[in-house]
Amino acid sequence: RDSLIRSWNYKNKTNINLIDTYEHHNDWVNSIFYTAKHDLLFSGSSDTGVKIWDASKGFVMSSLRTHRDYVKKLAYAIDKDIFASGGLDRRIYIWDVCTLKCLTTNNNTVSTAICDGHKDSIYSLDITADGSLLVSGGTENFIRMWDPRACTKTGKLKGHTENVKALVLSPDGTQLLSGGTDGTVRLWSIGQHRCIATFRNHTQGAWAIAVAEGWTKFYSGGREATLFESDLKTSESTFLLKESASILDVVVDNESNSLWVGTTKTSVNKWELPSVKSNHTITDKPLISSPAATIKGGDGLKSAVVLSDKQHVICTDSAGNGFLYNVLGAKLVKELGKVDVKEEVAARNKQEFIPNWFSADVKTGMLTICLDETDCYSAWVCVKDDMDGNNDNKINYGGLIIQALLQNWVCAGAPNDPTEQECRALYSKQCALPPHTPFALIEGSDGCGRTLFRIRVDETGNPNDSRILDELIPGWVYDLRVKNEMPKFTKIAFYIEPYAEDPPPKSREGRLSANDFLAISKVIEYVGDKILGPQEGPSQVEHEIVIFCNKQQLEPHMDLRTVKHTIWKSGSDLRLMYMVT
Repeated sequence: RDSLIRSWNYKNKTNINLIDTYEHHNDWVNSIFYTAKHDLLFSGSSDTGVKIWDASKGFVMSSLRTHRDYVKKLAYAIDKDIFASGGLDRRIYIWDVCTLKCLTTNNNTVSTAICDGHKDSIYSLDITADGSLLVSGGTENFIRMWDPRACTKTGKLKGHTENVKALVLSPDGTQLLSGGTDGTVRLWSIGQHRCIATFRNHTQGAWAIAVAEGWTKFYSGGREATLFESDLKTSESTFLLKESASILDVVVDNESNSLWVGTTKTSVNKWELPSVKSNHTITDKPLISSPAATIKGGDGLKSAVVLSDKQHVICTDSAGNGFLYNVLGAKLVKELGKVDVKEEVAARNKQEFIPNWFSADVKTGMLTICLDETDCYSAWVCVKDDMDGNNDNKINYGGLIIQALLQNWVCAGAPNDPTEQECRALYSKQCALPPHTPFALIEGSDGCGRTLFRIRVDETGNPNDSRILDELIPGWVYDLRVKNEMPKFTKIAFYIEPYAEDPPPKSREGRLSANDFLAISKVIEYVGDKILGPQEGPSQVEHEIVIFCNKQQLEPHMDLRTVKHTIWKSGSDLRLMYMVT
């Protein structure tokens, strides 16, 4: 569930090698299938997309963005060369593989047939090899049957009392196995439209079903992490194995007489099946005690805390290790080892307030930074241009990231500004992102929505990709990147008056206003120049004038928004006092 697809060479069980990694989805990959005939890989994801991959070269040939919600299942009719996709948007789309294979960046228009009629989410699909029968199941708690050639309903199979999570059709299309959250696996006669056997091996949900060659027995696993072998003729079941976590998928490897089992954990186990029939029952201990081989997964990130500087994020993985990331550099700064997150955050946080300009998400096990129109440009800060700390330069964190992500994009119709190259050089100096950094345009907020387009920083200058960006870039990004229009500074109203232990109530007379990131050192200069009169130099003024808020002395490097949020802590206008020492 890390948004990645990986292929492995497992022929040598003592040394399972990674062949390739397919990276282009932005959310969990829920279903995949491979067709050797075309050497293509197809994947459906919670980012609502279906992607077609060149399996040998490992790149995305095309992305189908027809679904409006999570894509939960794909089903392939190998003889007909069509496949179905279904998900939480309650629709099933029928796709022609040969047509999809011919898609290019310039020719990416494709028509699809729709099986419409589900009134709730779809979690399971299967289709016969000849494409004559399609079955679907989900939270309606029953199974729908379709003729995918005409996209018409041909019947319903009722019996499950909860979500139908797994469906497997027999090769001849006369029988069907279904697994549900109600814990049952049911065998159906398609011709008779009725259940002919029920297997009640699972105490919780039956989430995965795989059938042995010849349609003689099947394997089922589910939420309670147990896996059973059941005979389709005698209806007898054997308790095969116990996994360490809930079972999500099972694949039969006929060549090696084994099962590959994927769970909610990150590793995939290979279990060798016994060569001799056992008399184990469902009440005994598991027949197989340990896996023969394991494709070991990594420890995904489980939590993320944004530090007070709004530049760094501390993440922890499932093994309890901590990591420090730099958002403006899109890079790992330091591996922290085993850490107490609260202590680490407290040690690194400072008394400062910078508005939240992004949100951090670790749903896929990796750190994802989400930018939204509402607050992306809210964090203005002052930085020093030289080593002596002179020449304050006002920068916007969100603006820096947008410019860095799109530094190579040449927008069609953009004005030819001679200073643009100079601006780009300045931005790249302050915020340099690795060229391979991926980003995506998402329809919705907080990164939770339909993916419109995904690309790397170094690809934004490609003519074809630039044309797609021209069409999809939102207005608030276009205005900054092309027109160089930044939002106005946020202002804070405040008063400055002589220090008093018990100050009288304040009227609106003498009310001032300044940028919220104005440093207290500038307020000190204001007091010296405008209230007390000219001083000999800023350094002398800084030592002679002290600023207070709520009777607490303020450090010169603090800014107005930090004072208001951490010391003043009131919605009313900020009240500052000065004392000459």
